Amino acid sequence: MGLDKELALVLKALAAPARISLVRLLKDRALCVGALAKKLGITPGAVSQHLGILKEAGLVEAEKRGYFMHYRLNPQTLARWKENLGQFLTAPTDSEPCIFIKQGGGTMCTCKSECQKPEELKGKPEECSADQIKKCHGEVSEHPCLSPQKK
Repeated sequence: MGLDKELALVLKALAAPARISLVRLLKDRALCVGALAKKLGITPGAVSQHLGILKEAGLVEAEKRGYFMHYRLNPQTLARWKENLGQFLTAPTDSEPCIFIKQGGGTMCTCKSECQKPEELKGKPEECSADQIKKCHGEVSEHPCLSPQKK
């Protein structure tokens, strides 16, 4: 499973307030369904369903103790997702504006040596066909990727 699919699975598992509460309760120690139900004020059946979703996402583990199943957080999964979510939720410090929109409107290209649609470009900007220039930059009289010095 790819990282994006795993991230979606974990975020979906944490999308219900009751499951967030379960994770908070399990941070302190392992608990059985009955104890979790009592602390949350919901039925044991509801707790079991929520725990199943958390378990499917790898966030909790079950361990049989006597007659009861006790649930605890999976420390390896939490450590991995703490790092992954940190990276995912960190905004870039120096992000560039959209390459196709310049202030005041209109389109522009900020590239220095390559076209903004490299999948359309087979070589260097100076080798672009008229069709490639039109696809990348719209209706322009000359290739915007080429500075006057390069021509």
